This record gives sequence, structure tokens and C-alpha cells, in this order.
Amino acid sequence: MADTVYLGNPNLKKANVKVEFTQENIEEFIKCKDDPVYFARNYLKIVSLDEGLVNFNLYPFQEKLVRNFHENRFNICKMPRQTGKSTTVVSYLLHYAVFNDNVNIAILANKASTARDLLGRLQLAYENLPKWMQQGVLVWNKGSLELENGSKILAASTSASAVRGGSYNVIFLDEFAFIPNHIADQFFASVYPTISSGQKTKVIVVSTPRGMNHFYRMWHDAERGKNEYIPTEVHWSEVPGRDAVWKEQTIANTSEQQFRVEFECEFLGSVDTLISSAKLKTLVYDEPIKRNAGLDIYFEPIKNHDYVITVDVARGVGIDYSAFVITDITTFPHKVIGKYKNNEIKPMLFPSIIVDIAKAYNNAFILC
Repeated sequence: MADTVYLGNPNLKKANVKVEFTQENIEEFIKCKDDPVYFARNYLKIVSLDEGLVNFNLYPFQEKLVRNFHENRFNICKMPRQTGKSTTVVSYLLHYAVFNDNVNIAILANKASTARDLLGRLQLAYENLPKWMQQGVLVWNKGSLELENGSKILAASTSASAVRGGSYNVIFLDEFAFIPNHIADQFFASVYPTISSGQKTKVIVVSTPRGMNHFYRMWHDAERGKNEYIPTEVHWSEVPGRDAVWKEQTIANTSEQQFRVEFECEFLGSVDTLISSAKLKTLVYDEPIKRNAGLDIYFEPIKNHDYVITVDVARGVGIDYSAFVITDITTFPHKVIGKYKNNEIKPMLFPSIIVDIAKAYNNAFILC
């Protein structure tokens, strides 16, 4: 027995252990490889708060999610809290690691501890797979694992350096709306070349909304078909046991605003904005006609029009942004013409950019 288990764990098979498959084992292995929903429903175990270790009986919306992950490269999911969203993704990642050779998977969350917890759920599910289905284990710890088929899984916090230098077949971004905007921007600038270099690489973005931030932009663009992400939205009522009575009790125990954000998945309810939420919902945005080094231009200058540039200066140390907005004030309502933001430009260099843009826009007024 000791010669077949990994580091004394009776639930894990070590590498290079021969397994004799029965005809039934072979048929089941092929079924599971071809259908991640069948695999999850028949072989995956999860921990229930009320019942302990149980089989993963997927709800209809969870089956839809798994199939979307399996059939599409880019997925973005807007989901309420406590709907089993992370567990659903973990089930697919486990399937991907077991039934594909030499793949790298990154589990990234807003906190490293959260990412390790997600990996822990995957490891628990793996330990409860039958031995004939398991791949032998080479590395097994709180932050990563490696299987004898060459599959590797890393758990880390979402940052530009988290996966820099590595090539990943699947990147799972959990609660992506809770990542600060500047970190999210840096992350995609760092990792996207790796993603785009492959033909089958996958990105799975799952989150509850948190205001009109980068997640909102990605979701809104996915709805309009402006990016490659497949949007999937889940309503709180799709979870069995959640009805009008449950909604009333939840609001009574929390607040209506919190319910709107965490369960109705509204993008605006969590942010105390100067402009009312109702007004912000009516606003739309479009892609700039020019984009360069933090400068987005939506309209070219027009002769005899009046422009004003409003400026906010930061320290240029990679945290807060130095920024300005170009506005056409010739007629009312005024129109935003362009914007600039950069969190690395030094205060001594920022004025030269402002002046160049002001000259281009009919010697625009500058308001600092």
C-alpha cells in the first residue's frame, strides 16, 4: 500500500503506479473525458455546509456554465453570491487537468488565501476520485499541484506578476470585480500576449458586480458583442430554495441596497456616486477613434469650437493616475472629446502632454 500512495495519503495515487482498467472503467473514463457535466455529476464530491461531503448535484444553470466553459474560449459570468459559482468552475478545472495532458491552469482571486481555498476544494474533489481515474501526483501543496500527465495548477492573487513568464491554457479569475482597476489593467497588459498566442487557451471571469469598473466594462462589451467573451448571467431565483419569502428575509437581515448588489447583481448599488445611479444607467460609451499611451480620442478638433481640459495630477509612482478630460463646450449639452490617464508619468513631464493636446484643440482652456 505504501508503495502506491503519495506521501502517505491513502486518497492519492503516486506517479508511475500501474492500474489495470476494467472494460467498465474504460467506458466511464471515455464518458467523463467527453462530457464534463457527466464527470461532475457522477464523480465529483464537494463539502456542503449542512451535509458535509456530498455528490455534486449540479443545478441547471451550473450545467449550462460548465458547457459554456467547455465549448468557448472566453467566458464572463455575472452571478449572485452563494450560488456555487466558484465550485462550478473548480469542477471544470479539475476535469480539464485530469483529461488533458501537459496543460497549465491558473486559479487567481482578489486574495491569495481565496485562491488557495479554491485550490483546496479542487484537491478535495481530486482525493475522492476513484484511483483508476486519478493521475499520479508529483507535487501537492497549498499553492500548486502537478500530475504525472504533465498538468499543473497554480493558485495565486490576481496581479501583473502572478503569471508573468508562464504559459497557461486556462486562467480562472474569481471575483474579478473586486480587483482594483489599475491592477486589472496591468494584469491583462501582462498576460494577454500569452493568452492570444494560443488557439485553445481559455479565460474564465466570474464575479459579483462591484460598481462601474473594469468588470462592468468587460461585461457591457460582451453583451454588445464588442469582445470575444460569452456572457452568462444567473438570477438569484435560479438557485433552488430562493423565492420571494427568502428575498424578504434576506433584505430584512441585511439591507435592500446590499441585496441589489449581491443578489440582483446591479453594478451601481455598491457605489455612492455623485451622479445618480439612474442617470449613469442611461449613459453609453464607445470605443475611441484613436488610442495611444493612455490617450483616448473620440472626436477630432473642429475649427472655431471651444474646448476645455480639466486636469488631475498624481505622483506618477504606479498607484493613482494623472488624468485629464477634453470637453467641447461650444454648445450645450457639452461633449467629452477625449481623455488621458497614466499612473507612471512624472508631474514634471505631464504638463508637456497637456499643452500639446491643448494646442491641437484650438488652444483649449486648461483647468487644474
